[in-house]
Amino acid sequence: MNNYARIPLIILLFFSTHAFSNKIDSLKTDQDVERFLKQINKDFAKDTNFSIQTTEQLAKNLDCEGIFQKWRMKNWEKVDITNDGLTDLVFIGSWSGYFSAAVVDNGSNNFKFYSFSKNTFENCEFVKPIRIASRNHLKIFRKTNEPDKANNQPFQYKSLLVFDTLTFKFNDFIEFNAHEAKKDEIEAIEINTSYCFGTCPSFNLKLVKSGMAYYEGIGYTKQTGKSTKKLSPDTFNELAALANYINIKSLKNDYAVNWTDDQTATLKITFKDKSTKVIKDYGMQGTFGLSAIYSKMMTLGTNWPTLLNYNP
Repeated sequence: MNNYARIPLIILLFFSTHAFSNKIDSLKTDQDVERFLKQINKDFAKDTNFSIQTTEQLAKNLDCEGIFQKWRMKNWEKVDITNDGLTDLVFIGSWSGYFSAAVVDNGSNNFKFYSFSKNTFENCEFVKPIRIASRNHLKIFRKTNEPDKANNQPFQYKSLLVFDTLTFKFNDFIEFNAHEAKKDEIEAIEINTSYCFGTCPSFNLKLVKSGMAYYEGIGYTKQTGKSTKKLSPDTFNELAALANYINIKSLKNDYAVNWTDDQTATLKITFKDKSTKVIKDYGMQGTFGLSAIYSKMMTLGTNWPTLLNYNP
């Protein structure tokens, strides 16, 4: 498995404010970018296989249905991708394979690392900064697989080419919705996570509109057993707004990666009219919007009951 196989979607990186002054703005060369990334990520620093290759090198190795040339891809770009006035970094890293990622400047020299590569074994996953209505977004290309139900056989997949646009919203990168649908009133949001081949946290968590949270820790969590707590209303409201923004009713009911021994998340949304939407996601890679929901609920579930006033 590639070294970046288990890079979390989000890694928060802190370091002293005097060490880097306007660091992303000051990056000029490929070597500058590589040094910067190794300074803020110890995994990059300790592995000699990590590098920032030149755009010319990448073009030779990553044709990817002609997208690299067609999109005029670069090995790295500086852009305010979160539209907050601060310069961020979008790059393609070489690390026993290739992955696309961004480093977002949150101010005061605090940075977040976001990986856009969902498939550990696939090099052709690109993001390219674009402008839509005076705001910065990312267009994304990736190769993926989905269960081939036509064959009615387990572990049978068909290949797909995915083109989409990502925007920074709800403190994450999710699929851009230019025409937000009518907001459905959500009464409850539940998630169940399974074990995997490793130490994946397994728990059940249900959040209801009133602010109550019902939790059952099963394994690899800070607390096991059942408990009930009152959370800040903002916690539920933020997750409900995210679910509405990604138009969760329109998403598929089943997603699955084409490798084994991963974790399954089952997400259930209950609406005011008592209708439900249930999504089963093996590998938890269905969409970027779903990954954002999983990430926020995983933070709650794995740290329960520490983050009782957590605002995702």
